[in-house]
Amino acid sequence: MILILLLVAVNFLLFGYRVGECTDYTVESGAESTCTSGPLLGVLGTGAFGILSLFALAYFVYRIARRRVSH
Repeated sequence: MILILLLVAVNFLLFGYRVGECTDYTVESGAESTCTSGPLLGVLGTGAFGILSLFALAYFVYRIARRRVSH
């Protein structure tokens, strides 16, 4: 049960935390200022971590259910 809570907490941190950068230009340069942001692990890393988390959650639930049946 503690591992499930830890998994949920890590997911909230990694999926909720975003990183980004801004590039500001002066008016005289004629270029526009831009900002970009994205997930901490990148789009591919976030997707992979999400899939891994689903497998881990399924395994933890399986173990809890199996433990309760065997007692």
